[in-house]
Amino acid sequence: MPDDPLSGRQLERFKNCLRHHQPLSEKSWAAAVDAFFYRRYPAGEHVIEAGRPVSRIGFLVDGLARYYYLTREGKEFNKSFARPGHPLTSIIALVSGQPSPFYIQALEDCECFFISYPRFSALCEQYRDWGRLGHHLLEQLAIKKERREADFLLRTPQERYQQFLDAYGTMAERIPNYHIASYLGITEVALSRIRRRMG
Repeated sequence: MPDDPLSGRQLERFKNCLRHHQPLSEKSWAAAVDAFFYRRYPAGEHVIEAGRPVSRIGFLVDGLARYYYLTREGKEFNKSFARPGHPLTSIIALVSGQPSPFYIQALEDCECFFISYPRFSALCEQYRDWGRLGHHLLEQLAIKKERREADFLLRTPQERYQQFLDAYGTMAERIPNYHIASYLGITEVALSRIRRRMG
């Protein structure tokens, strides 16, 4: 699939997304801007597919995506959701060279920027701003993973749902109920009961 044409407006939006993680100096930005490429994914299309290698890091600039696992029996389990500013990749696949264990799918039309992992690593080594950004992203992914584990071990389904609402805010209204239920580890019927109890 060829890269989509790039505009100055899209680059500025991307730069603003990165700024939420780590401000970049003009020198750091200028050194990296040519390393990124832009791609648009229509709703339903996969950004990453399980079983395939991953060699790049993506950043979601607009839209909404989900991470999910697919069992051999064909059952889906949502791992996480991504909103603008979130990275789109598989750390396991990047570091180990193994295929991605999960899928990333656009739930809405998504606009993304990508960079190869070797080039991103080189930027992190050469420029302090990029190094801080990479460190921050890893910290956020680790925190998100630990919180998710704790939620399943320590919280009730209703508490997990409230945590989900707190984390995603109004964006939660754009996610179909069956995807939310899968993320929470419950059925749609159970989710409906929780919503009625919460009023």
